[in-house]
Order: sequence, then C-alpha cells, then structure tokens
Amino acid sequence: MQSVTPMRATPVVDAARRIDVFALLIGGGMLFIFCLLLVRVAFLQISPSTKLKGEMEPRVSVRQELPIRGDLLDRRGRVLSTTRVGYRVVVDPTQMKLPVDEAIVRLAKATGQSEDFVGGRIISRLNENQRRLDLRKKIEPIAEVQGLTPALAALKGALASALGTDETTAGERSIEDEAKAVASGGVEPEAPTPALKPIRYLPMSRILSDQQVADVRAAKIKGAILERVMIREYPGGPEIAPVVGLVGFGHVGVLGAEKMLNKQLAGTPGSVSYTRDARGKPLWIDPGQVKPSSPGADMRLSIDTEIQRLAIQELQRGVTEADAAGGRLMVFDPLTGEILAMADIVRDIPDAKPYPWVEVKPKPTPTPGVKKSKKPEPREPEPPPPPPARYVTIHRPPLANEIPAMHRPRCVEDIYEPGSTFKPFVWSSVTELGKARAEEIFDTEGGRWHTPYGRYLEDVTKRATMTWQEVLINSSNIGMVKAADRITFKQLHDAVRRFGFGRRTNIGLTGEAAGLVTGMKDWSKYTQTSVAYGHEIAVTPVQMVRAFSAFCRPGKIAGTLPPVRLVAAGADDVRGSVIERVLPSNIAMLTRDTMRGVAAKVERNLATDASHSEGGWKYTMFGKSGTAEIPLTPPPGKNLRRPRGTSGYFDDQYNSSFIAGGPAEDPKLVVLCVIDDPGPGLIRARKHYGTYVAGPVVRRVMERSLDYLGVAPSPAPMASVAPNR
Repeated sequence: MQSVTPMRATPVVDAARRIDVFALLIGGGMLFIFCLLLVRVAFLQISPSTKLKGEMEPRVSVRQELPIRGDLLDRRGRVLSTTRVGYRVVVDPTQMKLPVDEAIVRLAKATGQSEDFVGGRIISRLNENQRRLDLRKKIEPIAEVQGLTPALAALKGALASALGTDETTAGERSIEDEAKAVASGGVEPEAPTPALKPIRYLPMSRILSDQQVADVRAAKIKGAILERVMIREYPGGPEIAPVVGLVGFGHVGVLGAEKMLNKQLAGTPGSVSYTRDARGKPLWIDPGQVKPSSPGADMRLSIDTEIQRLAIQELQRGVTEADAAGGRLMVFDPLTGEILAMADIVRDIPDAKPYPWVEVKPKPTPTPGVKKSKKPEPREPEPPPPPPARYVTIHRPPLANEIPAMHRPRCVEDIYEPGSTFKPFVWSSVTELGKARAEEIFDTEGGRWHTPYGRYLEDVTKRATMTWQEVLINSSNIGMVKAADRITFKQLHDAVRRFGFGRRTNIGLTGEAAGLVTGMKDWSKYTQTSVAYGHEIAVTPVQMVRAFSAFCRPGKIAGTLPPVRLVAAGADDVRGSVIERVLPSNIAMLTRDTMRGVAAKVERNLATDASHSEGGWKYTMFGKSGTAEIPLTPPPGKNLRRPRGTSGYFDDQYNSSFIAGGPAEDPKLVVLCVIDDPGPGLIRARKHYGTYVAGPVVRRVMERSLDYLGVAPSPAPMASVAPNR
C-alpha cells in the first residue's frame, strides 16, 4: 500500500497571506498617522501658535471704493472745489527684486523725482523690514511656550513702540499734517503697519501727469503700483480758500465749508470683496460682494464769487493805502441772512516788531517730605514797559503762506473792540426805553468832560450841545455816556445780549468765537461807561453784520435778526426762518434814518479823490464809523502775559471800522470793513479813523455790489461824488 505524503502550502497562498499582513500594517499605519493628524489639527485649532494665528484668517480681501465727493458751488453755480481722479505711485518693498538699483533709477526717471529721494525711501523701508524680520525670528519661539502670552504681548508692545509702529498712536494726524500732505500734492504717509509686520505700502510720488502715468506703466517695475486716488481741486482760488476749507487724507473735510458740509459732500463709500490666493492675487468674486459707491451731493454756498472778488480788490486797496497790517470785510444779505462775501487780508509789515511778552513760568512742584521754606522766594526783576514802536498785532500760522486754506477766517474767529460802530445799538436801545428823544438837546461839554466818578472823556467833534440824533451822527462819547447813565446796568447788559453779542451765530464753521460781554456780576459803572461807546466788549464781524441787519430789514420785520447762512438759502428756508425781534420797527427805522448823516461824511471825504467821475454815486447808504485801540492779546499756544505797567492796549495802534446798509431807502446789503492797524503816518495826521480808512472801502464795495446785483438806483443820487473803480 502506497503511503500518502502531506501537501505543503503552495507559494501562492503564502504570498497572498503576506500581502494581507502587509496591507493590514500599511492600513493600520496610515490610520495611526491620520489619527495623529486629526489630533494635531485639533490641537492647532484649540491652541495655535502666534505665527499660525496670522495665517488662519480667511483669504478674503476688501477693497474700499471712495465715492466721488460732491462739488462746492457759489450761489450762482460757479465751482469752488471739485474732485477728479488721478494716479500716484505706491511701492510694496516686499515685492521688489534685489538688488533694487535698477528699479530705483527707472522709477525716479518715470516720476520725475531725484534718484536720491526715491532710493532713500525704498532702501530705508527694506532695511526696516529686515530689522522687523530679525526681531520676529527672535520673539516667535517664545510664543510656543504656554503661559507666556501676556509677557509676549508686553514684549511685542515694547518692540512696536521702539519701531514707531504702536497701533495706539499710528494714524493720529493733526490738521497741520493733513495740510502738509495736501501741499505736497497728495503724498500721504504710509498706512499704519501692525507691530513687526513688514511695510508693504509706501507712497512714492505726488499726483502724476498723464505722461508720467504712461512712463510708469512702460517701466514695468515689479512692486511699483499705480494707485487710483481722488484729487480735490479748488477753482475758486486763494481769495475764497479760507471759507471753502480743505480736504485731507481719506477725502474727508478738515477745514472750512468742506468740514462743515462733509456729511452731504462725502457720499457713501462702496466696496469690492474678493477671495485671494496665498500670494495675494485675486481668485474670484462671489455674488453680492460688489457694493457700488454713491456720489456726494453738490452744495451751494451763499458766497458770490464776483462780489468776493471785488471785495478782495477793494479791501486790498484800502489796506495798502492805509499802510495797514490787514483788513476784514463782509457783505451780508439782511433779508435772508446769507453771507455774500467774506474777505480777509493779512499784510507783512517789515518794520513791525514782535511784542515783548513776559513768559509765565510754572510754579515748582513741591518735593514730598520736604517742608516749604517760609522765606519768600526772590522774584525775578520785572522787565520795563516796552518802548514805543509798531508791534505785530496779527498772528497767523506759518503754513498759511503756503496753503491759503490754513489762514483762519478772522471774520468768524477773531474778536475786536467795535468802538463807535457799536453806538447805534446803544442809541436805539436808549431810545426804545424812552430815556432820550431824537430832538432832545444834550450838553456835550465842549467835547471834554469828566464823569461823576472822575473818568476823562473826549469827543472828536467838539461842541457845546448836540441833539440826540447829532450825538449818533457826530459820534459823541460824552452824549452816549450821559444817555447810558439814564438806564440801569441790567437794561444795557440785556440790550447787548439781545442783539446777539456774547454768543455764537452758529454759522457752522469750526472755531467761531462767541465774543466777550461782561457778566452782570462784574458789571460796574466803569463797564456802563465803556460799553456806551463800544469799549469793554469784543465782537466778531459776523456778529456785527447780523446785528446791524435789524436796521436794514423792511416793513414789519424791521428790528428783527435773521439766521446767519453760509449755505445758499431757498425760498422755503427764508419763509421758515425763526425771527428774533430786538427792536420795535419804528425805532429801527428811526435809527436807520439818523445814520444817513454819517454816510454823508464818508462821501465828503471821497469828494477830493482825483479818480472820481462826474456821474455821482448811484446808491445812498447809511452807516457808522468806529475806531478803537487794539487790545493786548498773547499769541495762542504760549503761557504769556503783558508786562506790568502797560494799559492792556497797544499804544497808538487801532482797529478802524465802518459798517453800512444800502440803498438807504430799501436796504439790500450790509457791508462791514475793519482795517487792522493803520500806519503811523495816518495816526500822526489824525486820518486813521474809520471814516477815513474803512469808510471809502465800504462805499466802493457797496456801490459796485449793488450795481452787479442789478439793484435800481436810489431816487435821489448824490451828485457830488462818484465811486472809485
């Protein structure tokens, strides 16, 4: 019987078994690695490193689209400021190929800038980026150590401060910074960069011309980008610049009407959101991620550029002829309250000296634990009173010479003592209270008088007696003070406040001054005397033209005040205006008729002007002149005081003014002119009074403005004199 030998496993079965085992091992290994990856992902999600946190943000970029800013127009639709699109070069230093010498040369040539300027800015940012990278390499390992997050934040904050990239201060910019950026033609500082991140936004040029844009594109410089920017242009010119104002970084109004009307002009910004790749290149835009911008509205100011032009022209002539330090002029519509012109000139006087103010030193801080000595500290010797000289009376920012918009609107912001131009308000108030009658005779003491408490007063026109109307026409200080003594302190104080003095007109411009009116608790007999002839009170030109409108408004609304408007008023605005009554209509009309005699003096002075024609003035007017010494006011921003022993005023330096309404029979305009600091020659000749230096300016502006507006000539024109054109 043949035996049977057991069969061994075939090689095929063994191979299959080995494959199964190997596959099992591979699968198990991959499963283990996958589990490890899941654990690692979960760990990174729960506690990511500092470096990873920066990469976890969604790769979605949002590009802001600035709207087209609305135009500022004058009352007749002439463009004062407008917006256009331009381009400038912005460099991303991280994208530039090293070495950068060739790129610097090409960029400098294309933009018309020096190679030193372009190279200095780019290389300094490259070096800064390298320094930040080195610092980042040093501090990032600390982030991996748990529990040190607060310390790391403090360390990064300290490094950010050292680098000048602290986010708490980045982006803080003053108006001067904004103005400098505008003056440079649009070169803005780099956008704030988070601490230790590389600088990737470097503005390199002003606004480029069309040819420069083409040259930059042809140069094909890696890292150089043409940025589309909005450019604000000002066709209105420097004459209107302080009123129009300025647009700064981000196309936001920072001064003047641009700031006041920023909400209406700005429009609504738009945006485009897009997904980008790791290199920052756009991949796609999802539906709904495009939000178009809405343009801003065009706004009309009340200013008439033609009246503004002739106002500047006549004011410049008046300032030059008076050898004055400056001048202010306003043209105002008394019916609607619209400002038609607001001119302001500052003139450099070569021989004017800075006033020798005394610096007020801060008191020393007492040392803790150290007893203060009972001995009085020795006082520094007081400097002697300043010698007679012509001193600088107007302070303006240095940038105003380069950027007209930086010249503050002094008609709104700067106060002055009105002098005798204030007398119509006191005269009308005394008359309203029944304390004086138009034909009543006042003893004016021959022009020299001491008040019952011993204060000396003197009139320019010296007469023994005057009627109450002549007191106003001849500007008698003595007559005004005697009449003011007939009313109480409160009655005069309330009359001053009722006309709007001591409070802002709410014109809308930033920096408007409220003026100065002595409070009732400090009102004294000295105040009563001073206010009666326009001293111890400070006003702004815009307050004066509004208050004077009470004498100019027609019919039943005579004696009322309009709201002040810098934006053109529509018919509905005028009808809906809140009216403030300050005088009965008949008293306002009586005061107007009385002031016609003052205007006649101005025309008699102009009769000797060699340039007048034979046609005569077409329009009559009424008004009041004023002259007051300039108060000593320290320049802003410094802790200074006047020297002891001085009177509180610049000696023999004055503000000479004239305010008028016209035509006298149906007033359409109020014109105020203030001539700041007429020259010493006029003072020696006693020709520095408002009638001589400010009155002719008002007369010419009134005539030319009414003629331009097409107002019918007065029924009885004055044939003896004519306007100077």
